[in-house]
Amino acid sequence: MGGFSTRIGDHWLLLTHLRDSTWRLQVLGDTPLEAEVTAEGEAEAKSSAVEATLERLSIPSFQPEPRWSAVITRRWDSRDP
Repeated sequence: MGGFSTRIGDHWLLLTHLRDSTWRLQVLGDTPLEAEVTAEGEAEAKSSAVEATLERLSIPSFQPEPRWSAVITRRWDSRDP
């Protein structure tokens, strides 16, 4: 599974692609949240995740658009080949 993370204020957003057009959004911080995002592609999912987070946490507009970083979203073991 592929995923992305970014930070808005004191909150970390973790966006994970589940299947087709479904993404999972986890917001980590003082007010942890979890939601599903439906989007046509990666760019739309990221934009929707930011908008939903700003709205839900009553954070004023965030400028500029946050930078997203790729993350590992599955367990791995250093003993794996």
